[in-house]
Amino acid sequence: MSALLSVILPIFVLIGVGFTAVRTRYVPSSVVEALGAFVLNFALPAVILHALLQQDLQRTLDWGYIFAYAAGSLIAFVAILALFRLAMGKSLSHAAAAALGASASNSGFVGFPVASLALGAPALAALPLSMLVENIIIIPLALALGEASTQKGEGLRDILSGTLRRLSRTPLIVAIFMGVVLSAAGVSLPQPLSTALKMMADASVPCALFVVGGTLAGLKAGSIAGDIMAIVAGKLLLHPLAVGAGFLLAGDVPAELMAAGLILASSPMLTVYPILGARLGHGGMCAAALLIATTASFLTLIAVLGLVRP
Repeated sequence: MSALLSVILPIFVLIGVGFTAVRTRYVPSSVVEALGAFVLNFALPAVILHALLQQDLQRTLDWGYIFAYAAGSLIAFVAILALFRLAMGKSLSHAAAAALGASASNSGFVGFPVASLALGAPALAALPLSMLVENIIIIPLALALGEASTQKGEGLRDILSGTLRRLSRTPLIVAIFMGVVLSAAGVSLPQPLSTALKMMADASVPCALFVVGGTLAGLKAGSIAGDIMAIVAGKLLLHPLAVGAGFLLAGDVPAELMAAGLILASSPMLTVYPILGARLGHGGMCAAALLIATTASFLTLIAVLGLVRP
């Protein structure tokens, strides 16, 4: 329990710093918006590019795991998308932001430390596979739906071409494409570039959490409380259940790798979720959902650890 607290508490400290800075007006809200743009357009692409370049895709790919984790994540994504779009009557961008929160985990900064403490080496094997699913499937899908929602009154071909054109100019998507291509080709960056990329990537998490706190300082969450709780339930309950079902259906995933995947899926949503949510027009909702899910994940992770720990 103390190890789990040591993983989660620093997240709250940084969120609290951002909240206090904006609430006391040491930092104006316009600066928080600018910092969010820095994370979205520079730091987060650096994180993804750096992570993909560290992987030998031909050696580390476990297709059974990838299929199961992707299937479970897509089930959670589509279920929450349908709930918000069809049952709750929300806009497509609103539904896409909610679906992203229910299907993309904070694998690197919550899931991996917890899984590593509980299982050891299998956590290291599962982490890059889950991050591939999140970065190559889930995040681009949410962004694509968000872009499509801005193109009203156009034909399907125009919507698709416009969406692809906008995505091709998005730094995050460019970083994913470059990372996959360079990693598959076995290309590594020169050391000075690699070091600069890592320095930029290291700025992502503290800046993103500061933005979360600053966003929460000006949020009135009463009108979106139902939305927030639906996202949290989707992430902490539906996502791990769907991923677990995917593992059972796949059948050929090693038990320890499956256990690591369940821990990753049981983690709260990724740290930069509010930054991506702001791009979709719903940063405040996403920030509140992240805060509540991170708090509640203390209990859900303990429950999952009780199930999977040897």
